Amino acid sequence: MRQVNGVRPEAEAETEPIADIRALFDMYQIGVAWHCVCAISRLRVPDRLVGGARPMPLLAAEVGADEDALRRVLRLLSSHGIVAFDPVADEVSLTGRGRLLCASHPMSLQATFATLGISDVAHALTETLVTGHAAAPHVLGTGFWEYLASQPDKQTAFGEAMVEQAQLLSLPCLPLLDWPAGGVVVDVAGGIGVLTAGVLVEEPELAVVLVDQPHVLTLAVPYLESQGVIDRCTLHPGDLFVPPPPGDLYLLARVLHDWDDASAVRILRAVANGAPPGARLRLFEDLLPEHGVPSPQQNWSDVAMMVLYEGAKERTLTEYQRLLERGGWLFERVVTGPPGMSVIEASRGRTPAGPDTGEVEP
Repeated sequence: MRQVNGVRPEAEAETEPIADIRALFDMYQIGVAWHCVCAISRLRVPDRLVGGARPMPLLAAEVGADEDALRRVLRLLSSHGIVAFDPVADEVSLTGRGRLLCASHPMSLQATFATLGISDVAHALTETLVTGHAAAPHVLGTGFWEYLASQPDKQTAFGEAMVEQAQLLSLPCLPLLDWPAGGVVVDVAGGIGVLTAGVLVEEPELAVVLVDQPHVLTLAVPYLESQGVIDRCTLHPGDLFVPPPPGDLYLLARVLHDWDDASAVRILRAVANGAPPGARLRLFEDLLPEHGVPSPQQNWSDVAMMVLYEGAKERTLTEYQRLLERGGWLFERVVTGPPGMSVIEASRGRTPAGPDTGEVEP
């Protein structure tokens, strides 16, 4: 019998499916663990364990959970290194990994797991595969942004998640960029102002206009006050599809990947219509490789965008260049930031962008 690398073909056929079956079952089971982490994050279970080990009856009472259900979930998560479970003492404590789920941790991911998002709608991915449309409206009964705006508690949690992600992805880019000696920066759809505050701390001579919807700006005030920059920031209620106030430099941080191409062009055109001659633009986005296979994180994010928002996707630099050109901007350069983030710089096109009619030329 012929051998390949010292293994007979029939033996290879016998052993490989076993390894693949184990890998598939690992994938099957990790999905449940993911939801368990989301659930304990929403109940703030890790925050209750910061001071040390906690008896299960007391912990369950403190977070308002059924004792038996919580015990079984934490027992599962102990096998993933999130907590340490002592069955004899019937108590649980945090691991170093689990501490990252505490809101007080400087690199906390608590809100990222607790917020409304992909974990709530991914079960309807089949709907997306069949129709090509986002699953969120099928699950939530309306678009993701509309649903979020109607749920103040979920809007707050989402804002906290954006703070965490901006701290990991966008803020590390700031020292890599050249900033003007003075002038006005306009942070379009800047949420509660994480990037705004970062710019103001990094560049004391600049002023920033934070543009977002009124209910989001309400949440921005306490955050900007906590960062000590509220006096140098103007809050401007606005919409992505309406021209923002005049400024010298415009920021769109992790905004365009939430939208389809036509909407992305409308957003860029609206910013261009509000921008004076000579204004510049910075897009903070992850960039898919022009050739080759995206990273696992990029593939995950691309599918997450597809499921959450209609027509949303991650893009290559070439695709962003086309959007910029159609939106009235001239591409200049890319600054590579930490893994998962780049900054695309552009300047205001010489020819004024046309009126924002909602129609995009092919």
